[in-house]
Amino acid sequence: MERAKELIDKMSSPSLYSKSDFEVCGKRGCVLANVDLSNADQLIECIKSIRLAETAKLDYKVLQEKVLANFEHSFVTDGAEAEDLLLSGDGLIFLDGEDGCVRVAVRKYEIRSVSEPPTEGIIKGPREGFIESIKTNLSLLERKLKTTALKVERLKIGRSTHTDVAVVSLDGIADKTVTEKIKTRLQSIDIDGVIDTHYLQMYLEPRPYSVFNQAGACEKPDIVAAKLLEGRVAVFMDGTPIVLTFPYLFFEDIQSSEDYYERATFASLIRITRVISLMIGLLLPGVFVALECFHFSVLPLQLLITIINATKGVPFPPLAEIIFVMFLFEIIREAGVRMPQAMGLAMSIVGALVLGETAVKAGMIGSPAVMIVALSSICTYTVPNAAGSSTIVRLFMTLLGGLLGLYGILIGVVFLFLYLSTLDSYGTPFLAPFAPNVGVDGQDGLLKTPVTDIVRRPESIPNVNRTRQRGNNG
Repeated sequence: MERAKELIDKMSSPSLYSKSDFEVCGKRGCVLANVDLSNADQLIECIKSIRLAETAKLDYKVLQEKVLANFEHSFVTDGAEAEDLLLSGDGLIFLDGEDGCVRVAVRKYEIRSVSEPPTEGIIKGPREGFIESIKTNLSLLERKLKTTALKVERLKIGRSTHTDVAVVSLDGIADKTVTEKIKTRLQSIDIDGVIDTHYLQMYLEPRPYSVFNQAGACEKPDIVAAKLLEGRVAVFMDGTPIVLTFPYLFFEDIQSSEDYYERATFASLIRITRVISLMIGLLLPGVFVALECFHFSVLPLQLLITIINATKGVPFPPLAEIIFVMFLFEIIREAGVRMPQAMGLAMSIVGALVLGETAVKAGMIGSPAVMIVALSSICTYTVPNAAGSSTIVRLFMTLLGGLLGLYGILIGVVFLFLYLSTLDSYGTPFLAPFAPNVGVDGQDGLLKTPVTDIVRRPESIPNVNRTRQRGNNG
């Protein structure tokens, strides 16, 4: 009883906690719970069960074996653990003169229903997506992987948030060295709170200051299950639907979950289309500026005349014009995303059509610049997971094209590939399976091989079991 009083007094807002006293068989005790985080009906039922208990004596052993048989419970001796359980919404039962307490699972979960993630829409394949509850997310994964090899290691991160984090892997497939490195980095985090997995991503990435993602982020159980089967490690966090996966490859952005639910030939064609679109999105503005400023002689005469007529009277040089249009498109995109949904679509239409057309008619910008930037923006978002880094690289290439011409873009492309080839994610080269060349992994690289022919797990990803399936070639 005194320990319960001390625990309440320790809280900054004692009014958030309820204390229900009882006396059974001459033994006094109390039930302590959080008013907002505990399920009131379950808590009342628990207290009623204790007060109506028919027993000759009452201690923690009798309480757990006879009185609380219908409730999920556990015995707690550590004061810090008891405090954490209370802050999480569990109820604590204290008996006068007894050491420790009994935890009763009466947490109240307010969660949204499982639905298709808005960021990963597909035509074919599973449509269920993760939500903000780590308990629900792990259950969705366990439905996909019904195996005793599924290993879930739980941690708590954040001095104030005490956020539940789970490191998930498949025992006998994932490399334990990678799992231990991720756990060590998570355990070394000393921060007051984590709200989203992006907080963890900055600690887990080998180069957190790079503009390129070095962690996979997805919201679908089928994607996480497929990555675990290849030997990767997943990091779940309570309060967010985003799950991180390591190691990470650049070509994961080129791939889509729908590729695995289509014919291999069509999936390969779509991947090639994404790569070409990404190249157009990154290089087109820079190439256009370079041709207009330095290499206009290589353009066909009719096209050159058309560009000159369209840009006649524009007060800005080509480089400044393209950068201004890119900046204008970013403003329109940001406004469309941040504004209320009912107004966002109207704002995008007004900004893209009315503002753009008016600027062209006023002679502030030329129509070729608007078309080039619009096309490059559309191409960039064919690989949405890399949209942020692609925007920065596109600006970098545009500056090089405007200052040094096509030679500058060539230098930029060489520098970009050299930089990407130095990135490494927990023993996996960022540009694998092409740099370095891992021939076996090419079966699921740019081109997609039918699943019947993929008999081994990727060699570029550390794992301890290479055999994926056994058949005629196994």
